[in-house]
Amino acid sequence: MSRICKKKPAVCTDEPLSDSVICQKIALLRNILSTAYGPTGRLKQIHNNVGGHVLTTSTSTALLKRVDMSEPLLKLISTSVQHHGTRYSDCGLFMGIFMLTLIENTQKYNLRTVAAAKSYKRLVEECNLYLKGDSCGCKVSVDFNSCDSLVALARSMITSKPACMLNSRETQHISSLIAQAFLYSIPCNSPGVTCFGRTVTIGIEGQPVSDSSVFSGLLVDVPEMLQPADLKRLGSGPFKVVLFSASLSGDISEVGDVTLEIHRGVDPELDLLQQLLRLGEQVVKDNVSLFACQKVVHPVLQHYFREHGVVVIERLGLAQMEPFIQITVPAEAYGLARGFCFQSCGSRELLQLLPSKDAAISTMVLCHRNETMLEELKMTCQRAEHVLRLTLREPYALLGGGCTETLLATHITHMNQSTATTTTTAAALGVSHSEFLMAVEAFCSSLHAVALSLEHDGQDCLIDLTYAHRWVPDIYPQTSARQTCGCGLVEDRSDLEKTPLNTSCNTFSPVFLENTGNKPRILDSFSAKLNALNVAVEMANFVLDVKYLIKDIN
Repeated sequence: MSRICKKKPAVCTDEPLSDSVICQKIALLRNILSTAYGPTGRLKQIHNNVGGHVLTTSTSTALLKRVDMSEPLLKLISTSVQHHGTRYSDCGLFMGIFMLTLIENTQKYNLRTVAAAKSYKRLVEECNLYLKGDSCGCKVSVDFNSCDSLVALARSMITSKPACMLNSRETQHISSLIAQAFLYSIPCNSPGVTCFGRTVTIGIEGQPVSDSSVFSGLLVDVPEMLQPADLKRLGSGPFKVVLFSASLSGDISEVGDVTLEIHRGVDPELDLLQQLLRLGEQVVKDNVSLFACQKVVHPVLQHYFREHGVVVIERLGLAQMEPFIQITVPAEAYGLARGFCFQSCGSRELLQLLPSKDAAISTMVLCHRNETMLEELKMTCQRAEHVLRLTLREPYALLGGGCTETLLATHITHMNQSTATTTTTAAALGVSHSEFLMAVEAFCSSLHAVALSLEHDGQDCLIDLTYAHRWVPDIYPQTSARQTCGCGLVEDRSDLEKTPLNTSCNTFSPVFLENTGNKPRILDSFSAKLNALNVAVEMANFVLDVKYLIKDIN
């Protein structure tokens, strides 16, 4: 008999951000995210105390998804970053670092919650106007007449994930493949409403990265006993295709959780097999060339199909069902495929199903030296392709390498340097003049903190006092190449004055770069960073406004 325990009262924490333990946990999370930021970010290993899979990553979504947090505020912050990553696939670390630093700076400056929330909302609106305006100095257009911008955007995402472990040549190769897969996913000559295609990713472990490639159509494992001669006997396409999602194993257990009434003398499994063979006869009669099934196909039915020259693919899996349907154009009761051929991808032999007409389906085969690197590479490539798709909605990119953050902070500081302007703004917001100035400083300092997080080797970060770009002094200067800023757009020169980042200096308006021969080497997603900036401010204001934490401990 179980004991009856008296229900314990809920635990209520007043002003959680005044609790030193909670503040330490927020600082720890911010440190974890900031040390993972950028191309030289430190990798994080996550494992449990009883063994199992060990994850090595610096990606925010993978990191936060596998870290259990007991603190409700941290859970809220983690969930918001993960939701952003699901929708935009980029700038999760930026969002987390900026949000957490903004919370800490608000506490540091002892700002009232109401004053901070109103001021931050006004400042992020100024950021939105600047970023969406024509005079924005940190925004570049994505030119779809050339692949350069697309490759640069993909390369920036690849280089920001050190766990991918790629050298410069491999990085360029993978970046080109991502751009190629993206272009394959855009339908051509499609009347009416146009829908994006699909890129299926296959990983092959133990092969060099240079073996990675992109193929039109869908690649599946070669069915047993299928030979090249079998495909030659099929002749030229198009070919009829049939696809089943239900199991065709003939096993009585596949019927489901139901009660069966079986008459005496009836063999249900034999009867099911007869039904399957009748299905097979109809398929052969209708001149179907490919019979595919998501699950298992009965061996007798497979043998029957092979005798009649029908290619059988079983255990296709749920993930490949949708792209399989998309590459086969419906024709009466069947689909049509343009053709089949064998493809050797590293150590694996795969069957390529060529799409009919303009089906925008491709398969990206990624190779890497071990499982850890391959998993990180697959995830990064899938996210990079999603980021390229976002450029069709908003064909812009932002300067990477910390230059967007320094430019934004300089612009906000310059816009709020006039006493008359700040006094009017503070009065309109219903806060004191000093509170608004402190909010501006906390906001800009948080942006600078993100730019500073890109440096992990103890070097100083600088900002030039002309263009407001971020710089890191070159320890080993090369005479053959001029040093450039973080994004690669501005070249260094003797009269370009710089000062350490996040230190006091005279306010100035950044000079707009025009007709420069340089192209930025590092780009960030415009849509992703804009959303991350806005959600970070909203979540910071929300967390700052929490007055009580109530925990049910029963």
